[in-house]
Amino acid sequence: MKHIRRLVIALLTFALGVAVAPIRFDVEGMGCGKVVDGGGFSITSYRSSYFVNLLSIHEAYISPEHANAIFDIRLRKAAKVIEVGPKFNRQGAVVGRRAMALFNSTESSGPSTEIFWTEGCLLHSIHSTSSLHVREFEKHQH
Repeated sequence: MKHIRRLVIALLTFALGVAVAPIRFDVEGMGCGKVVDGGGFSITSYRSSYFVNLLSIHEAYISPEHANAIFDIRLRKAAKVIEVGPKFNRQGAVVGRRAMALFNSTESSGPSTEIFWTEGCLLHSIHSTSSLHVREFEKHQH
């Protein structure tokens, strides 16, 4: 009985340590290319300290209007829209539009979560099967 109690305490201590530790994101790969009717894009693949995959994508378009049109198209393709509103920079100024939505994914067994926002001619997006990871990653974007 004493050993079981120690094992339970050890497991609870480990679980608590994992729960309060911040999520780390390590780069797994990078790529770039061209977007249709626009400029270029870059994509970075990450794996979190919880072994969850995440993609960060930055697309450049020919105008802010074009970036907003792509934003609208992406919003219409969502299986479920969770949030839509303005995107603020670190100083609190509005820099564009932001949305968080669920998309049906053909690559994974469940839906993927995406946060995407405009910033002038740019469209940024973060994708993962974990909404917690998407939100946490967004906190560290500038």
